[in-house]
Amino acid sequence: MRVTFATEPGSSTIDNEDFISATPDLAVVLDGVTPMNRDDTGCRHGVAWYAQALGADLVRLAGQDAVSLADCLAEAIVRTRDAHAGTCDLAHPDSPAATVAAARVRGSRLDYLVLADSAVVLDIGEDVQVVTDHRAGQVGRRLSANGARPTAAQVRSHRNRPDGYWVAAERPDSAYEAIVGSVETTGLRRLMVASDGATRLVDTFGTVDWRGALDALQDSGPRAWIEATRAAERADAEADASTRRGRGKVHDDASVVFVAFSSS
Repeated sequence: MRVTFATEPGSSTIDNEDFISATPDLAVVLDGVTPMNRDDTGCRHGVAWYAQALGADLVRLAGQDAVSLADCLAEAIVRTRDAHAGTCDLAHPDSPAATVAAARVRGSRLDYLVLADSAVVLDIGEDVQVVTDHRAGQVGRRLSANGARPTAAQVRSHRNRPDGYWVAAERPDSAYEAIVGSVETTGLRRLMVASDGATRLVDTFGTVDWRGALDALQDSGPRAWIEATRAAERADAEADASTRRGRGKVHDDASVVFVAFSSS
């Protein structure tokens, strides 16, 4: 198989808050959750530190083939939590957190895990399977049912609650709220693991569909994919407000792993 990947921060003044790791057997992408106020998170380390620490622990643990990805993530959350529990307020409602997307080859099967709005995309011949978690968006739509756009604080108040959405933060049980599954590697042609900053050409701007995204990654590579995303973001920011597709920050941290299996 051929494994390529790229990551780029969304800002020149803020550290990249994504984590990315890729080998022929394991691809992991974490996207640190942007806090409402970077000066008030209860943590002295910050979001980038959290994503890097959690991602590194998850990669180490996922090397144990006999342990499920959900169990690996739960233990990684515990280890990262314990690493800063003595210095930080982990009960703070905006304590650092991250979305998680992972794919691991075990023998003749590929296991995947997605927690929150990162994505795993599988090209299985005629079928493209997209695995992502829309619960945070569903919370926002539910709160806006009365016509008023909800604030970030209102959405964040539903974090890691049964009637809300789940991210990797201080609670290991959130790992078992992830979307998990497994597919045979036979017939699996291509794989994409990405943070939501690297899926915007599909799910925000509608420039291509998921198969087109896989084609672009195979033809031009992850770096060119992120460059195309940046160009679309700039064009959208300059567009008339009535036609603008993006919301919030113009650029987001973007990370993507692409795997082409030998059959593709």
